[in-house]
Amino acid sequence: MNPLAFSTLGCPAWPFDRILQAATEYGYDAIELRGLQDEMDLPRAQPFIAANRAATRRRIEAAGVGICCVSSSGVVEQKNLDHVKAHAELARDLGCPVVRVFGGNLSTDVPHAEAVVRAAQTLHAFGDAARDAGVAVVLETHDAFSTGAQVAELLAETAHPAVFSLWDLHHPYRQGEAPEETHRHLAPTLRHIHIKDGRDGAYTLMGEGDVPLSAMLDRILDGGYAGPISLEWEKRWHPQLPEPEVAFPQYARALRSYLAGRD
Repeated sequence: MNPLAFSTLGCPAWPFDRILQAATEYGYDAIELRGLQDEMDLPRAQPFIAANRAATRRRIEAAGVGICCVSSSGVVEQKNLDHVKAHAELARDLGCPVVRVFGGNLSTDVPHAEAVVRAAQTLHAFGDAARDAGVAVVLETHDAFSTGAQVAELLAETAHPAVFSLWDLHHPYRQGEAPEETHRHLAPTLRHIHIKDGRDGAYTLMGEGDVPLSAMLDRILDGGYAGPISLEWEKRWHPQLPEPEVAFPQYARALRSYLAGRD
């Protein structure tokens, strides 16, 4: 069964001990790191500074969960290599396999093909940093790369063995890309997925929106994807959303019911 995870984006007020407790309490297998309380630059948060990482890893292992993704703010268009390198080293030290990055906005000052080549050069450097740390980079369907076709184009140009894709199920669908098309583009490189439901421009609890999540998951899992299904509840950016004490257990129940129905 695919491991279930939640992103710390959904619980911006929680200290790390509460995050670990919630993972076991609500039946999650892993945690995706995206900021911790007031600190978005993860290597600067107290549990994740270099001197504390070994102890933090022991706490994570003692809780019986894993870290499935270190989600950086790295953006290909901004060329912030040092930021990505620091997050790759954090991922390595926590036993986490991947670091998330964004594509950002493609330059409109040059022809499209040239802009993609330039972006690929930066993403290749991100891949080198990840490879040197013994982890991988995943590029999310987001920004100017919100569809599977756009991510696949950049990954093909990058052609790096440590660079893969992250399918946020919400974004390509809202861009009008059919799920079967997204899957066709991303299946060969897919290493991580984000899940969230929504309707009328707002995120909702699972099953209350109009995103065809079950059909999308069927296609992904039938295609052989064995990685985590990670809830990205954007409470940090949308404070009006239901509290994590509501959303986290609801998504966990709904996803475990869905997965059990596939057995």
